[in-house]
Amino acid sequence: MRFRKPENYFFIVPWVAFIPWYGMLIAMLVCWAAQGHPIYWFMHTEQFPVYISDIGATNLRPLFISCAGWQGLGYVISVACEYFQRAGRWPFRIPGSGSSKAAEQHYNEISSYTERILNSKLYMPPYFIKHERNLIFASFILGCIGEIALLMCSIFSTAKYHHVHIAMVCIFCIFMLLSIVCLTAEYFSMGRHYAAIHPLAASKPNYDPQHPTAIDSLPNSKWTGYVWNKFTISATLKTIWCILAIIWAICFGAIHDNSRSACFEWLLAFWFGVIFMIISADFYIGGLYKKSKYFHQIESFAGYYKYDRIAGVNNELWSSSTSTRAEEKDRPETLASS
Repeated sequence: MRFRKPENYFFIVPWVAFIPWYGMLIAMLVCWAAQGHPIYWFMHTEQFPVYISDIGATNLRPLFISCAGWQGLGYVISVACEYFQRAGRWPFRIPGSGSSKAAEQHYNEISSYTERILNSKLYMPPYFIKHERNLIFASFILGCIGEIALLMCSIFSTAKYHHVHIAMVCIFCIFMLLSIVCLTAEYFSMGRHYAAIHPLAASKPNYDPQHPTAIDSLPNSKWTGYVWNKFTISATLKTIWCILAIIWAICFGAIHDNSRSACFEWLLAFWFGVIFMIISADFYIGGLYKKSKYFHQIESFAGYYKYDRIAGVNNELWSSSTSTRAEEKDRPETLASS
């Protein structure tokens, strides 16, 4: 497969976040090995390897704190970038920053619904329904709590504040998992809606011509159309990530053998970086949507919350097509041939 030039460079943000994290982990292992695999003064049992927090409580504590804080900041910024690229703005709009008259005139001159989407300034395809937007918000808030807990975990060292340290580790694991679960649910929801309007949907045996776009009226277990699209593939990868992370986290917390427990902690720490890679791939692939082979073939996204707003410039310039969209909802949507 030929590598396509990225349309923007948001996909670099997750890499900037997790590469220092990996660097910290590797540096800790190298230093511990160079010191002769010591058992530190605050440890009560022999073990191999030691926990990350044990090394982080030594003279490498500044490295632990700085890299934990950097990774945490990078994660929440990455989630914020997800919203920015799909919404076209940051969560809080600055007064007076709305569309200019020149931009409105430009949109008035474009007649095709999909052309208006392609001529928007969005970096990634917008979300379809408000629940998807809310899932991004939830992921951001949960991620903030989880990453603050990780920072506190690095500040309150296991050598001096063992119980506080353990509590912060638990909060970090729980809230980060919930944050990533929200991102997974967002992508499953977007994949379900995109599947119904994809140009290849009609060629699939599970396509329901009676409900091509009214997907929200169907049970959540009912999927129709081109199911294995870029959104559902990403959501599936995130699901696999979550399942393995849960298994390894249980092993980390439940195994009484400190050596084996520490192995799972190191495995989890390196596994954590994989989610940044998946998010980076989401940004890269999502940024190419305007040059997608199929996206421009979709004749209408009418009835989908964010698409209606973008195509109509905040519902003001698309009012002339309201009746047309109503007719499209009452009949199977016409899809362009592939």
